[in-house]
Amino acid sequence: MAGKALLTVEEFLRLPESAGDRDGRYELVEGEAVEIGPEMLLHNLVRDCVLIALLDYVEAQKCDTVVGIQHFHLFGNTVRRLDVSFVRAGRELPLHTLPQGAPDLAVEVVSPSNTPREIDQRIGDYFAAGCQRVWVAYYDEREVHIHGLAGVTRLSGDDLLEDAELLPGFSLKVLELFA
Repeated sequence: MAGKALLTVEEFLRLPESAGDRDGRYELVEGEAVEIGPEMLLHNLVRDCVLIALLDYVEAQKCDTVVGIQHFHLFGNTVRRLDVSFVRAGRELPLHTLPQGAPDLAVEVVSPSNTPREIDQRIGDYFAAGCQRVWVAYYDEREVHIHGLAGVTRLSGDDLLEDAELLPGFSLKVLELFA
């Protein structure tokens, strides 16, 4: 049995629209083009709530960059599409090519089609590419797991989503994400 053809990042970026490149429905994982399942409305609402809260924070601080649904060239032949990305001021992001490396904060909203193994692989890829924190939102459980180099913290309900190092002054109740 023949193996799947592996792609370079350059080849991945040249995929025709029919292959999913332009609508962002694919990622490149260790050279393999992997289709991303469609997001459901609940997924998008939770993602947008995080995005809006972080955009409000960045606007008030007059610094940093927040973007939703952005591909990042993490390393080698791996390109991931993040739900929400936060990059601290001082890092220049290219406007016409993929950002290199991971954002400082990656936010993932878990969909029913995501497996625990897949989420673990994504988190590992983000840290391998230089990410400092990963927030993983589980809307069925109404929890956010904060992954850092020191471990994982689980938050729910009235717990505050905060990060004094990356986002000084930012605070959001977890329950507000799932309202």
